Amino acid sequence: MESQTKRAPIINAPLPLTAFALVLIVLHGLRVFAPESFQIEALYHGALFPERFWGWADGQVMTPSGVPAYPGIGAAMAPFFLSGLLHGDWFHVILNAVFLIAIGKPVLEILTVLNGRYGAGVIITLFALIFVSQAAGGLVYLLLNNPAGGIAVGASGGLSGLMGAYFLMREGAAARLRARSFLTVTAIFTVANLIFAFIGPSLLGAAIAWEVHLGGYIAGAVFGRVVIWDAVRKLDI
Repeated sequence: MESQTKRAPIINAPLPLTAFALVLIVLHGLRVFAPESFQIEALYHGALFPERFWGWADGQVMTPSGVPAYPGIGAAMAPFFLSGLLHGDWFHVILNAVFLIAIGKPVLEILTVLNGRYGAGVIITLFALIFVSQAAGGLVYLLLNNPAGGIAVGASGGLSGLMGAYFLMREGAAARLRARSFLTVTAIFTVANLIFAFIGPSLLGAAIAWEVHLGGYIAGAVFGRVVIWDAVRKLDI
């Protein structure tokens, strides 16, 4: 008699998240193994570059340091999203890929419950959350690095948005941005990022863009609150 017990998969990760994590790793591999000129071009056009952005916003053609400002609105807006597809090194991209699956899975499960079923709408909402948070994190980074600052890359804004959404949405229909439990977690998240901002260069050999993390986290929480509100509205609770 055959056993009806099924073994759990070794890697129990949703396909959309796994695919996106692999895309991040593959894109990094393609960039680092490409000719140096291509690597420079990818960062030049895709990374968050405060001086080029504010130069464009001020109508400049050339920034004070001699770097060309973005030539138009398309070039200025693209890094808000493209920066999430670029990473500094292998440790950076692998860490983000693992974290994407780890925090993205419970968020996907919550979205599925709220939607009533798993489908294209849930996947679209998940990636909208990630990229809206990535863009919001980039905006906060630029605002706090005006008129100039170091370039920033990585999907951390989107991942922080997943964290913000999860910590809020796990409270269910009662989820509120001013709830004590959410504010407590937010305070811990903020303090941890500020600490890493100081020790990051010596510990990891690179600066930590805490502004991106904080902006993405807040945007993700607001996004999650809107999703909760919409689900409650549809149920007419």
